[in-house]
Amino acid sequence: MHKLHDVSTVKRKKMSDIFSVSNLGPILNAEVEFGDLTILTGPQATGKTLFLESFALFCNSKYIAYDFLESNGISSDTKTFLDYYYGENMHNIIQTNTVFNFLNRIYSPNNLSTEISENIKMWMQQKYPLNFDVVLPNAYYIPAQRSLAISEGRIKTSDDFINSPYSLVKFCKFLQDYVKKNQTELLKDKIKDFEFFKASKINMKRNAGSPRLEMTVDNQTVPYMAWSTGQRELAPLLMSIEYFEKYTPKSYIIIEEPELGLHPRAIIEFMLTVLQIMQTGTKVIISTHSSTPLDFVWTIKHLKENGAKTSELSKMFDFKIKDKSVFDNIFEKTFKTYYFAPDKKTKKVTTKDISSLDVYSEDEEIASWGGMSLSADRAGSIVSKF
Repeated sequence: MHKLHDVSTVKRKKMSDIFSVSNLGPILNAEVEFGDLTILTGPQATGKTLFLESFALFCNSKYIAYDFLESNGISSDTKTFLDYYYGENMHNIIQTNTVFNFLNRIYSPNNLSTEISENIKMWMQQKYPLNFDVVLPNAYYIPAQRSLAISEGRIKTSDDFINSPYSLVKFCKFLQDYVKKNQTELLKDKIKDFEFFKASKINMKRNAGSPRLEMTVDNQTVPYMAWSTGQRELAPLLMSIEYFEKYTPKSYIIIEEPELGLHPRAIIEFMLTVLQIMQTGTKVIISTHSSTPLDFVWTIKHLKENGAKTSELSKMFDFKIKDKSVFDNIFEKTFKTYYFAPDKKTKKVTTKDISSLDVYSEDEEIASWGGMSLSADRAGSIVSKF
């Protein structure tokens, strides 16, 4: 029987890592081979979050087992653990025929309980090092609900999210730690690449009550609730990325729906941040309902296929990029895109590799980038008749 493993304890394969899931919630079969940048698309409620949460569970198993032990004492009941990790009453998503395949190891519910119990037992017997630095997550997770972690400028605590998914609870803890370790101006280097943060400074107001985020623009203080939706969405995203870069190992970073609240121009600006992360060797995984990240990847593929210089990619941005090294070796990176496709009759979901992003493909799901361009295609078809 195999125990759950951290990525750090497993020798990395030369090829991209593969993770697959069968019979999990709406997912019938989902398999993804991770590239340097992997994008997951598909309609809402097709299991993308469940897939990513499950991948992070296997990557971060020792760390999660420790947190579970801290929260639930010596309990190693599978139902309790699954509700702790996926969220209240979510244990039912795992059925008797659920199967996970992580780094070519097969995991089924039949031995999951024992594996959970043994991981917890190892902590109780101090068989794992108690220095957190050696077991920090190898898959750093930024959930789509990230804006919920901040209320009127105050970073919420994990106590505010009892029974919520582990990814959100942990995200709050990372943000709390971030503001403790950064006492002065926040995101000084991060926000300069975003037009709607130009001439802005973000600080924590600490002189009364709970510390709260505030922004200064042209010497005028702007309270958190007066920020734009995009600013309130982007700030916790960038804070968590800066925390990741400074304090955690760099194996994978999972970013759910980075486009939330953002104009396409800001999404493109965010893709520069993605390139910066990729240059560190970290593999980036994004789930999205926006075509903009796919436009960006398609441009990279097209430039490469036509022998262009990597510096041409800078024309995607509306501002001058001082450090062009962010584009170094970009054509040598691997880009993967997968569509979580629901069956029209059964509604069960399977994945399709649409990495070619071939707009001339006879396969509609590939040509439309998983349905991303269907609306524009249909509008064009209608208008062309008149």
